[in-house]
Amino acid sequence: MKILPVQNYNYNYYQNNTFTNKQNMPVSCPPSYDTFVKNKKNTKQNISFAGSIQKSAIVLAKQIPLEDRISAMFDVFKRGDVITVGKNLKNVQESLKGALDSFDHVIKRVFFIEDDNINGNLAFYKNASGDKEVLNINNFDIHLSSSPQGKEALKPGDSFYVVPGDVIHVKDMQIPVKEQPLVNLSLQRHIFSKVYDFTNESKDVIKRQNTKEIASLVRRPKYKGLPLSFADVGGQDKVIDELKKGVLFPIKHPEAFEDIKVNHGIILTGPPGTGKTLIAEALANESSAHFTKLNGSELKTKWIGESEENLRNLFSDAVDKQPSIVVFDEFDSVAKKRDKVDHYSAEFVNQLLSIMSDLEKNGDDVYVLATTNKVDMLDDAIMRSGRFGKHIEVGPPDLAGTRQILDIHTRGKKLADNLDKDALAKQMHSIKSTGADIARLVADAHNNAFQRAGIFEKMDNGTFKKSDIDNLRILQEDFDKAITDFNTEKNVSKRKPIGYR
Repeated sequence: MKILPVQNYNYNYYQNNTFTNKQNMPVSCPPSYDTFVKNKKNTKQNISFAGSIQKSAIVLAKQIPLEDRISAMFDVFKRGDVITVGKNLKNVQESLKGALDSFDHVIKRVFFIEDDNINGNLAFYKNASGDKEVLNINNFDIHLSSSPQGKEALKPGDSFYVVPGDVIHVKDMQIPVKEQPLVNLSLQRHIFSKVYDFTNESKDVIKRQNTKEIASLVRRPKYKGLPLSFADVGGQDKVIDELKKGVLFPIKHPEAFEDIKVNHGIILTGPPGTGKTLIAEALANESSAHFTKLNGSELKTKWIGESEENLRNLFSDAVDKQPSIVVFDEFDSVAKKRDKVDHYSAEFVNQLLSIMSDLEKNGDDVYVLATTNKVDMLDDAIMRSGRFGKHIEVGPPDLAGTRQILDIHTRGKKLADNLDKDALAKQMHSIKSTGADIARLVADAHNNAFQRAGIFEKMDNGTFKKSDIDNLRILQEDFDKAITDFNTEKNVSKRKPIGYR
């Protein structure tokens, strides 16, 4: 960063929050650049001239009262900017992450003012009306005081507009809000404030979002992402019926289950790709329950080693926000049979068993679903009644289920008028397709249609236009190629590696 000459400070000094000129400079003022260099000449140490200047400039800049440094930044303050104050940038970054829901605009620039004396962090931004607001990004209350209104508490995440004369209280520190600093600090802003400019990145984000919103004005709503309800899960009617009786109805009609012992732990078992995790997410949505999902890899890398405390915190939060549904994906990787070798897994299982017993004893509206395709690897104590005593098999779909899943994944897609979906469903069922396989086949057929029409080639050479796909339809031949390629891959994967008989 280019630093302006520190000689600028020779003429303007702050002392005890007041401004004095060089002719009337008190002895206790911060050392000037001349004094700094003069003292250094008498030493025999090697001196980095540029580094010394920069360090001296920063030391001098910190002598300027915080309120003047903040008000100097107000001169270049625009909508989309955030002025932050804190002891270090790392703490400010963590605080901003926790307060992201409080911002109603894309952040384009972040200014950071370092202050050694503040015991917390502050953020200022401009609201839609152009007024300056202070945002409490701390995990404790701060206060705002003004003459007419008195003192107002700002809880974490709260914001309030500020005007000159207001005073911000951060613990034992008082920061007056000023319109202008005591002297013109425009040439020194770069020394006491670091700027992080994301304007170009923000333009791309805004353009993409605006394009998406404008396109949605005339586009039919389409199926997006994972299923959000049981209606979006095909081929698993029996499983859904079991989950309705065991979880959904007890949550929605608790008065009917007061004298009935319900299972708080359920194991969904079956081959990969059959929709175990999707069903669990759909169940949470149908019940409007608080939903938490963790997979085996997360539990191993993030939780194991602190498993006991983290599990207690997880379920304490679930109890506080009940009704709750907790899903453990790839359960066999962390709840396998206990032995003396895998100490961490044994700790995890012991703690989980204790928690499950408490849920059953207290009758909390917390249900734990575990998904696995290796149920035989689970610890015996996990499997018993009162813990995870309810086991539901999630298998491949039958023919009717295959047709149902095909309808879900082709919803909103442009298909050829003569495409026979019943016959196509029979093709997919004959190769024992799971729900995940059917989703993949539909996506591959869509890509095959693009390939056939030369769409990918146009995208590659930069000539693609939206009108190129307006009349494009997915044909039977596109599905045939997808199924053929899928079968080829399955057969290749079944071949033994070279060197094996």
